[in-house]
Amino acid sequence: MEPLSANDITAPAPLPQTPKPKQDHGPPVVESTPMSRRCTTHAEDEVPKRADVVNKFLEDDISDRLEVSLDDFATLILDLPADWQIRDDFTLLPDSEAVKDAFAAYLKVAIGEVDGGDQKRKGMAGHESGLYQPLANLLNSLRDGEGRRVGKDIDEKIFYVQDPRPVLGSLIARKPDLGGIYIELLKLTKNKKLSDHLAKKKIVGVFWGLLLYFIEVKHEQGRFVGLNVNKEGPSSRSQSDTLPSIAYLVSQSTASVPASTPLNSTSTSFGDEHRPGVTIQNQGGKKKTVEILTSQDYQERAEAERKAEKVLTPTQGQHLTRIQCASYAKEMLSKGFIRSHAVGITADDTSLRFQYYDRSKVVESKPFNIVNDEVKKLFMAMVCQLNKLSTENLGFIPNLDLDGFDHLRNPKQLKLPHKNGPDPLVGSTYVFTGSDGRRRRVKITKVLYRAEGIIGRCSIVVEVECLCTEAGCDWHEEGQATTKVMKISFPSMTRPSEDGLIGEARSTAESSGDLWALNHLPEVIDSITYPYHEETTVQGRLKKHLKDDYEERVMRVTFLDKLQPLSDLEDPREFAQVFYDVLQIHQWLYERVGILHRDLSSGNIMYRRKNGKVYGVLNDFDLSSRVRDMDKGPTSKQRTGTRPFMSLDLLNPVWGGGHLYRHDLESLFYIMLCLACRYEAPGVASPDPRPYSEWFSGTDAQILNSKSNFFLNALGEDLPVQTYFSGFEQGLSDIFEEIRSGYTLRPRIHSKKSGKGSEVRNRNTSRDANYEWTTLDMHVSYAMMRSMMSSFEGKPLETRWVGNPDH
Repeated sequence: MEPLSANDITAPAPLPQTPKPKQDHGPPVVESTPMSRRCTTHAEDEVPKRADVVNKFLEDDISDRLEVSLDDFATLILDLPADWQIRDDFTLLPDSEAVKDAFAAYLKVAIGEVDGGDQKRKGMAGHESGLYQPLANLLNSLRDGEGRRVGKDIDEKIFYVQDPRPVLGSLIARKPDLGGIYIELLKLTKNKKLSDHLAKKKIVGVFWGLLLYFIEVKHEQGRFVGLNVNKEGPSSRSQSDTLPSIAYLVSQSTASVPASTPLNSTSTSFGDEHRPGVTIQNQGGKKKTVEILTSQDYQERAEAERKAEKVLTPTQGQHLTRIQCASYAKEMLSKGFIRSHAVGITADDTSLRFQYYDRSKVVESKPFNIVNDEVKKLFMAMVCQLNKLSTENLGFIPNLDLDGFDHLRNPKQLKLPHKNGPDPLVGSTYVFTGSDGRRRRVKITKVLYRAEGIIGRCSIVVEVECLCTEAGCDWHEEGQATTKVMKISFPSMTRPSEDGLIGEARSTAESSGDLWALNHLPEVIDSITYPYHEETTVQGRLKKHLKDDYEERVMRVTFLDKLQPLSDLEDPREFAQVFYDVLQIHQWLYERVGILHRDLSSGNIMYRRKNGKVYGVLNDFDLSSRVRDMDKGPTSKQRTGTRPFMSLDLLNPVWGGGHLYRHDLESLFYIMLCLACRYEAPGVASPDPRPYSEWFSGTDAQILNSKSNFFLNALGEDLPVQTYFSGFEQGLSDIFEEIRSGYTLRPRIHSKKSGKGSEVRNRNTSRDANYEWTTLDMHVSYAMMRSMMSSFEGKPLETRWVGNPDH
């Protein structure tokens, strides 16, 4: 058998429509979503992410970044008033003694300024950490023209020193050098009642939800933000060299790295406690210990990282810095309160740049030097404006009331359940006006899922209960609030709405008499879409300014009836029925309604129980498309699919044939395979090393290689099915053989590159002419899957509907 190499993926010829049963020269072309390495959803069956894999995802998110002038960043992102130069609250800044003193103190460290005003650099003026407090003091002096001291105004913000402690709430330690918070939070470790509460939870310091913005500091003469880039530093490597991992460089260092002297405690830094570890109890009762290092430990690690940075070229240093900053933005958007965007600053001595991250774009300002008087004035005005922005303008979504108070400002009201870090959403309330005009207030009782990432729809799914007391509220039964599911996401404006697609499917079921289908579809209770106004929101201003270079998104809040997850099932036969139901509803949607789901994952297969019987439900239509529209061009710049369950084709950047229904069937196979091989029983993970773990933690290329080897090398080997799920073994083996045969026997088409592009040529046209690409010549079809899945352990399962037998 020939290997399933990356080059063994077809390069399709253009065709006018899809699907098309027979193609003469290659697979059908479906263009609804172009290929990208970004992933907008993740599987429930997670394994720990390696830092290098996370960084690869971040590289993809920042690959399409945009650089704008400092003036454009000020007006588009920070909404700096056009008349800022003549307004008192901005023009007073450079003349303030407090600002002058703070600026001079920072320059003294940043450029080694000596008495007499000589600004010529006299070598490295000190350790990087020596810049932290002077920079914080400078930024804090810009709260207004008088540089007033910290007051009692709970709306006032402050920059503080975060390094060397990581911000709490993620297992991969991230520690921006400086952060921005509300002044009241400085009392976190001083308020005795609050300190007692935090001590019981083993929480000390700031977690991601409280961070308003971040600052990353370097001491590399501007090399790491793009100024003075001609100074290569100690390394002789060219700027085009591949960026080495800092972790690798640190591991290669044989020198003993002395610990730095801990920073003195100041009004803008948090205290430290010795915490060797925190034991976390996850859902399901499993416990694990997460390493919590002391400040001394982190300083030693940081010193080793700084030594490693010295060997980087300017280009490599800039790349590394972008990844670091993107990692902070990802945590702010994925681990904190619900946000649409985040802002940060990189400071490299006197050179700086601003960064902005939202669900569509990463935007950077051009690097600038604050020694220039005119640039300095604009920089000061921008920092002053940043401090004036409301939480909503900093990206925090409106109408989310946190524990009855806004504890971004008022830490006395903090209540922090601890699961892999503080989870600030439980106990919060969300207020909205429904499509029926009724004003409702719901309380978040449980977080079901939070997507990680910067770019994409990045859904947050929670359970809620209605708190309204109005008579006749249909969200209550017999006076008791019923649990609903609320999903907040940021989909592309051009993508069909989930509630619209589900409504279309349910209407078709009712009008056609296919009432059985209603048991296998989710039920949307309400859905509200919030567009971004082009004048009052940063997203609207960016769309107006960038036009087609910016993907316009909306915030959508959808309420659905609660369904049960697969992990709640206890009978293997019921698992088999749920999977068979999902196959049937998937075919019905494709053939009768003309909807292709395109995102089958373990988290999107659920069930409901009625009269003691289970009915499998295909959930989450956020990435679904109407088949009739799938050849009309992309509806979003984001990929479809959940990485561990994606087909070989869709993982491969060479594939250009779009998303076919057989790709969803392949995903269904992976879901059943992972359940049967990675769990000893429902919700009970098999012992390590668990099979197929790389599918959950690797990059696209790594997963593609692993799955290709799986189909190549598993021939003749038994699948590692756990005893509890042994009833699935024969069916999984049969489906495996069909998928393997389909990929192995399909014709090869390769691209011959020319000066004008790529010419697609068949290697064996006599055989290729009649090859059926949509189903890999019927090896991966509804008919094949039905034959393997319609019975379990020799006994038939319930067939709800018989579709087209030729599919």
